[in-house]
Amino acid sequence: MNFANMQKAAQSRYSVSSIPQLTEVCSDSSSSDDEDNKNKMKKQRVTKSVTEGQEKVLVALLKKHGPRDGKAWRTIMVSAIFWGSTVSYMAYSESLLSTFLVSFTIVRNFMILHDACHLSFFKSTKHNVMLAKGMQFFSQFEWSTWQSTHNHHHHHLGDNSVIDTSLTVWFSEEDYSKMPLKFRIPFRLIRDPMLFFPIASAWVFFISRPIIQFLPRYTVPAILYYLFGFKTFLLYNCAGWMAGIIGLALFHLQHQVNTPYRVSKDRKSMIDAGLYGSTLLAIRWPFTLMTLGIEFHHIHHASTRVPGYNLADCHAEGEALGLFKGINRVGGYRAFVSMFHALFKGNTKCSHADHHDPNHELPSFVTFWPYSALGLYDKS
Repeated sequence: MNFANMQKAAQSRYSVSSIPQLTEVCSDSSSSDDEDNKNKMKKQRVTKSVTEGQEKVLVALLKKHGPRDGKAWRTIMVSAIFWGSTVSYMAYSESLLSTFLVSFTIVRNFMILHDACHLSFFKSTKHNVMLAKGMQFFSQFEWSTWQSTHNHHHHHLGDNSVIDTSLTVWFSEEDYSKMPLKFRIPFRLIRDPMLFFPIASAWVFFISRPIIQFLPRYTVPAILYYLFGFKTFLLYNCAGWMAGIIGLALFHLQHQVNTPYRVSKDRKSMIDAGLYGSTLLAIRWPFTLMTLGIEFHHIHHASTRVPGYNLADCHAEGEALGLFKGINRVGGYRAFVSMFHALFKGNTKCSHADHHDPNHELPSFVTFWPYSALGLYDKS
């Protein structure tokens, strides 16, 4: 993906007249009292990724690209066709290729579950809950568990005072060096970049919370076992494990690419957590059929009300308006080396000032030896 070309294409494709311009949202005359109130708000304002005027435009843009039931139903229909055809191919061929294809459809199904749990796939809360309850069986994850844990992540991303266990980097090099040997050795093995994602996928999608997760995990595989036999049952579970690896890798790349957004609670902003703390991943078609827009993660964290099927259009229009100049754009090479990130550098896990303040040390990610000796981490 050439980001410069994407911005040019956005500017030619979209008319910016549908979104209020900066002069429109900032030009209203006001009394001296209003000016005093504005000055007080400016002093309290913590968002740094956009100006106050740009933030108003961004909020209007995010609202414009909210749920659309027609697009939602079309997305579900395409997903049903993908899932049905790939599972039929698996039952017929029992091949490794079919397993990969099914894993892609499970990832796509999970993206739908993800939006439904945010209550943003449909306009109606009731319809979103009904969809989440259905999609949990095709995503192999219980919907209410995901909703509670994932909403915690959205509420607190970037706030260094809250432990976000859903992230994939937790300790600094100093923390690691001070660990007792009985903890350091297991951590080094489990968090090895080559082993972590397969192990984490097995834990999250097949081992943890065995009671509440039992029906979402095994209802569909059990039906496939009854219809097509043990090998299809086994391959489908392998596809679920592979889908978990893909999903966790995507999640890692959404927040664990340099430079991370980690600030104190009083400096944390939801907009900054999106535009500074979340990435834009360069994912090409046909893989975008699997990711369903989640690569535009900066928008998703700025507002969970923009469903996956609208994220690409929202981004393109925002590019045309010049709203996303400071976001973290991650191409193929940076994505590859960032997959090896496992620790914070030194002892710095957050910024003690505003994000990108040149007068203070910023947190950054590094990796273990021997990967570090090979340069397998993002040096930007």
